[in-house]
Amino acid sequence: MVYEWKNIKKDYRTSSQNRVEFSAQALKSTLRNKELMLDLIGRDILSNNNLHEKTSTIKLLDNILLENPVLLGFGLFNPQGEIIYYSSNLNASTMINLKENKNTRQSFAQTLVSDKMVLGQTYFNESLQEWVIPIRKALRDKSGTVIAVMTAGMAVSRGTKYLNILQSNRDDYIMLAREIDGFIQYSSVRDADIASYIKTQTKEALGLSGNALIEQTGKTKQTLKSSEEVFSIETTVKGKPYITSAKFDNRYQLWTLSQMAMQPIKNLYYWKVGLYVLVYVFICMVLFFGFRLIARAEKKRIDELFHLSRHDDLTKLPNRKALRDSFEEKKETSFSLAIINITNLRSMNNRFGMEFGDKAIKTFAGFLKTTFLSPYLVFRNSGNEFCIIAPHTFDEQNRRAFEHILESAIQQYETNNSERLLNISVGIACYPEHGITKSKLVRSAHLANQWAKDTGQWLCHYHADIKQAYLRRLKVEERLNMALNEQSLSMAYQCQVNEQGKIHAMEALIRWKDGELGMVSPAEFIAIAEQSDLIFKIGDFVLARSIGEFAKMQQHSDTPLELAINISVMQFQSSVFIPTLLHSLETHNVTAQSIILEITESLFMDNLEHVIDTIKSLKSRGIRFSMDDFGTGYSSLSLLRRLPIDELKIDKSFVDDILVDSKSNSMVQSIIAIANSHNLSVIAEGVEEQAQFDMLVNIGCKRFQGYYFYKPVAAATVIEYLSVN
Repeated sequence: MVYEWKNIKKDYRTSSQNRVEFSAQALKSTLRNKELMLDLIGRDILSNNNLHEKTSTIKLLDNILLENPVLLGFGLFNPQGEIIYYSSNLNASTMINLKENKNTRQSFAQTLVSDKMVLGQTYFNESLQEWVIPIRKALRDKSGTVIAVMTAGMAVSRGTKYLNILQSNRDDYIMLAREIDGFIQYSSVRDADIASYIKTQTKEALGLSGNALIEQTGKTKQTLKSSEEVFSIETTVKGKPYITSAKFDNRYQLWTLSQMAMQPIKNLYYWKVGLYVLVYVFICMVLFFGFRLIARAEKKRIDELFHLSRHDDLTKLPNRKALRDSFEEKKETSFSLAIINITNLRSMNNRFGMEFGDKAIKTFAGFLKTTFLSPYLVFRNSGNEFCIIAPHTFDEQNRRAFEHILESAIQQYETNNSERLLNISVGIACYPEHGITKSKLVRSAHLANQWAKDTGQWLCHYHADIKQAYLRRLKVEERLNMALNEQSLSMAYQCQVNEQGKIHAMEALIRWKDGELGMVSPAEFIAIAEQSDLIFKIGDFVLARSIGEFAKMQQHSDTPLELAINISVMQFQSSVFIPTLLHSLETHNVTAQSIILEITESLFMDNLEHVIDTIKSLKSRGIRFSMDDFGTGYSSLSLLRRLPIDELKIDKSFVDDILVDSKSNSMVQSIIAIANSHNLSVIAEGVEEQAQFDMLVNIGCKRFQGYYFYKPVAAATVIEYLSVN
């Protein structure tokens, strides 16, 4: 804004100076012209000796006057100030003695001593009703003596029209000021009154005081007069600020002044400032609305991203992050958290494809959403896991109501998808009783869910026994990891016999006696290991230790022996299982034909084709396979036909009741018949008495395992058995 103000003032100052320059040049040209005219007229009168020829002189003056309308009249005065001749349009009664009149005395005297034209003080001619600028030129003879003074009157209204044109407003005008006495020679102010011309204008009022000049231009008045340069200063006239530009004419001793009021400059500045403000406001508004539009679009995008970050892509349900947020919102009140796990989703994906699994998830999520309406909240916590927040803890009534709603959702799914049923496990925990933080509450619900799986239930509410079981599992896992690192686990072997009781094979069984926990059942620590990576360490330990000890057993047998090794699902599906097994066989110089890998029906629930390919790969190397616990799972005859196995192992549960339960007896006979029809060998495990053995022999079983024959013992004891056997 300061820069703009300076620019505007600079433009006005330049305009004012240009106007002064133009006015001064035009004035000088006009005055020079009139000076030449007076000089020529005077010389003509003198050269023709017409000074005393009144008639011809007046006629000459009248003729010239007709050709110069700017001039109002001519007069010829003698050096004493008396009129000699005058143009016919003048009234003799109004004539004055120029030398004696106080208003003309000074300028007339100046004319007598000057070789230039001299301007007298502007006056008002009553007879002509005009403001007149008198101009005078002394006429001299050859010796330089003044013999007459030629005078004329210039009409202000006619001779200075070009100056009036330059005036742009009432506070903007041109003035001509006399240096000798400070009187105004001309003012472009409209309707200039007598005061403008007959009252001396102070130098301060015109801005020509020495102090003002030095302060604003850095030059003295005399310097500016001598150089005749145009200059500008800021002045105050009658309380109003002006920009005053001036130029001095040394020939005629006149100041040409332009005074431009500051108010129009300020008005222009205010207008420009206002325009800038309007433009600024407009730009601000454009930016404001633009940024607001961008902000709204950005907010919408952020809201969309936030929504996406808080919702599952597949089911459109709120996700784990949204569950965390909801927990924060509800932690001031009591509520319950149910975790629903689809336990067979992985097997469904492997058997029917990921698309089918996604469809099942999406469909089940839809039923949960439409069944559990507000104030219930439904979330998808992970791939096969859903969470439901209930707005209350579960007393008996609320528990029955919740279970009824959940059963309804499951039934709706099963009704619409009868061919592909979901296996569901549900764990429920209450806040704050079972956890005061989200992680603790979720852990409690997960523990209840796992308890439901372990105990064969579909739904379980968290209780104290679950916590104890969890702490026990943590301790077992911790000690098991230490035992594996210290190689403190051991292997036991239960011998398998033929009809004659001769040992032909043994099953490798892992054993663990901990210094703190005592003897830990394989059923307990294997299940815990399968929930962590420890199962792979156990698998590697079993392969290395059992094959190494089996190699020693073979050295004490005069007949070929076989080693049966149980393989977990996770171990079997590991990419390093085959290389690890083959490396152990090679290390201990054990043939692949002497190894039987015992697998369970659960192995075929996930990725059946991959399992079959792995079995075929190992069988091509001579390793055989036994189906452990056959008849207790979900195997079908069509599946059995596809599986490249060598042996069926009758589960102990059938052998236990073979003497007292006809169904168990029939089941055993059926298994033996199936094995015979598929050219598979059969072994019965869990034989504990002579009658069971006799019954199994009678129905065609040829291989046996059980406490009736041998208990699981260390490798050294097996070697003793072999020596005796």
